Amino acid sequence: MRATWISVGIILFAACKPSDKGPPPPPPSPPPPSDHVVVHAQVVDIIPRRLSGETWQDAEPFLSLYASNPDFLAASAFTPNPGGSASGTAPIFVSSDGGATWSLRNTIPSETMTADITHAVGRSPRELYAGIMRQPDYPLNELSTSDFLSFVTMTRLARRDSIDQPFMRAIKSGNVERLYVGLNDFAAPGGRTATVDLSLNGSAPFASRRIETRNTLGQNGPSIRPAPAEDGTVYVAYLGWRSAAGSTIQSDVVVARDDHGATSANPFRDLVDPSDHLPGRLLARNVTITWSNAPTMGQERIGSTLSLAVDGLHSENVYVAWGDRVGNGDIWTVHVRRSTDRGATWSTDVRTLKNATAPSLAVATNRTVGLLYQQLTGSGNTSRWVTHLEQSRDGFATHQDIILATVPAMTPAYQFLPYLGDYNFLLSRGNQFLGIFSANNTPDSANFPHGIVYQRRVDWATHRLLDRSGAPVAVSIDPFFFSANVLP
Repeated sequence: MRATWISVGIILFAACKPSDKGPPPPPPSPPPPSDHVVVHAQVVDIIPRRLSGETWQDAEPFLSLYASNPDFLAASAFTPNPGGSASGTAPIFVSSDGGATWSLRNTIPSETMTADITHAVGRSPRELYAGIMRQPDYPLNELSTSDFLSFVTMTRLARRDSIDQPFMRAIKSGNVERLYVGLNDFAAPGGRTATVDLSLNGSAPFASRRIETRNTLGQNGPSIRPAPAEDGTVYVAYLGWRSAAGSTIQSDVVVARDDHGATSANPFRDLVDPSDHLPGRLLARNVTITWSNAPTMGQERIGSTLSLAVDGLHSENVYVAWGDRVGNGDIWTVHVRRSTDRGATWSTDVRTLKNATAPSLAVATNRTVGLLYQQLTGSGNTSRWVTHLEQSRDGFATHQDIILATVPAMTPAYQFLPYLGDYNFLLSRGNQFLGIFSANNTPDSANFPHGIVYQRRVDWATHRLLDRSGAPVAVSIDPFFFSANVLP
């Protein structure tokens, strides 16, 4: 996340054999009550075995799934090319066996590492689109490849400067692909920087459509989140930054909507707020954003927390999650709200989560909603990051929670920010939720209550990471893929 304060002129960049698998599973539990559905989950550290010696902070992960082949997945994080920056490319992670194993493809045109990258699958069986902030200098590159498993560098479709946090989604419309890239565009006039780059045919050129319709303090928040549905409805959520006192920002949480795939010259104007009759529904007003490019909650920064999910088959159902500071004693709270009438009206909080961040929402085809988030527990050197996956079949009137990971929060020391990431990502396919998060990679089964599989070499008896020669390796931050069955 890189943000420019246009209004004030400040820049803020922001004893067992070593094995790839976890320890033997525990004895089976007694059968659950007949009215309780057990959620089974599997977690995989996706760092390949040949990179067992790496100690990088692989933060801010992202995931794409192929509807055409359930074995195909693509993932990314803040990951350097093992060959060094001279290679001129950075990697994505790929899987061709449903996420059981992963390898690298150094196909992203970016020096040093992959950073601020999101991606979405295309209409052909292996097509992949990506939006990145390329290093150095962080220009936006919008990319494509016809085969994500290929070793050929992705093709650049478009490039421009002065943007932050591209967030790409795609949907097929007839025989063409529509691409929606939410981003904060500092070249936007009047400080109304919330923007969606749009391609109606999965290729260049991209058109920049401004989403913000109100005055800002000089920019919007970094996170702009589009979400298309099967019927052509496209939502986009953003943070409308209105005023600031030092590092404290007063912001609105806004959702805009377009009912025709954003195909007009002036899209995202179909949802109007009754208070001022301007496009963009104000579902929360004057919330307090704590903005700092320094550790604020454990070793993580906060300020860009936002997620949006629409029920792909029933576009009237839409969920938003964001983070803010509720009171002077509060560090950060995640709020989840729901609309069942296409964003016209919104519930109060259906979930309120203290000391949590990086929520990601997804809606399964049976209308079960999933919520992935990370929560800081304890204090000081005993604090832990706990990664949750919650599911609900009734709009969070009730929910079922599973803990995917609970790991030390103060180890390792951060190398840069974000520490774990400004976002995680959750998707659904059939009867599964699939997602990705980053966390401390200590090989201790107690840290992963539903089990863990490592590709990289580990020694379970001593809870140590090992390089390929068997020498100890320092703990670091790795990306973890997971799958969990959807509540029926």
